Amino acid sequence: MSSKSHSIVFIDTSYEQAAHTANKYSGSGAPSLIRLLVFYCTVRAHDLPLRIFTSFLPPLFGQQSRKVYVDFVGPCLALLTMAGVLHYGHSYKLHSAAPEISPTQVLLYYSVVSPVLCFVLAKVGRASLDFVEVAALLGYGLYGDLLTLVTSLLFDHEQSNLAFFVLMFIFGGLSALRIALVLLTSIPYPAGRLLVCSTVTLMHLMFLMFVHFAYMHRTFAYGGSASSSFSH
Repeated sequence: MSSKSHSIVFIDTSYEQAAHTANKYSGSGAPSLIRLLVFYCTVRAHDLPLRIFTSFLPPLFGQQSRKVYVDFVGPCLALLTMAGVLHYGHSYKLHSAAPEISPTQVLLYYSVVSPVLCFVLAKVGRASLDFVEVAALLGYGLYGDLLTLVTSLLFDHEQSNLAFFVLMFIFGGLSALRIALVLLTSIPYPAGRLLVCSTVTLMHLMFLMFVHFAYMHRTFAYGGSASSSFSH
C-alpha cells in the first residue's frame, strides 16, 4: 500500500496477495513484466464487488471512499461486460443506422487512448500518479458507463433520450466525479487541475454518449440521417 502526499490512498493489492505473488516468483527467473502482470491481475473474487462499489463513491465520505484500488481485473471485467452489452445493442440496430466500426474496436481504442492522454495531461499538471494508477482509475470509472447502459436497456428499452441522460447524470456523473476529485487532489497547481479534470471528465461522459447513440439506440445514425433519427 502506498500513500501519496494527498488524502487519496492507492492500494495495489492486499498484503497477503503481494506476499503470495512474491514467494511464487522469487528465484524463478520469471521476467519482471510477467511478475508485474500476475501481481496486478491477482484479486480475490469477493473483493471485486467492494472495489466496483467504491468506484461510484466520491473520495469525501470516510476512509473507504478514499481508497483507489489498482489492479487490471476490475477494469478488464468492465471492458468485457461493456463489449457484450454494446454488441447486443448493435445487433438490434437498423442496418442503415449501424456504424461500420465494431464496439470492440471502439473499446480498444478508448482503453488505450484514454489512459495515455490522461497520464500525459496529469504529468503536465505534475500529478503524483503513475500510469498504472491512472489506468486503474479510469478503468473502474467504466462501471458508471456500464451501469448507465444496462439500466437504460433494461428499464427503458432505449425509448426515451431523457431517461438515458438522467441515468448518465446519476451513474456516469458519479464515476466521472470520483475520477475528477482523485485527479484534483493529486495535482498541486490550479491551472493544471482545471485542464486535466475538465478534459478527462468530458472525455469520460462523451464516450458514454457516443457508445449509447452509436450502438444502443436502435435508430440513431451519425451523418445525414442523424438529426431525423435522434428525434425518434
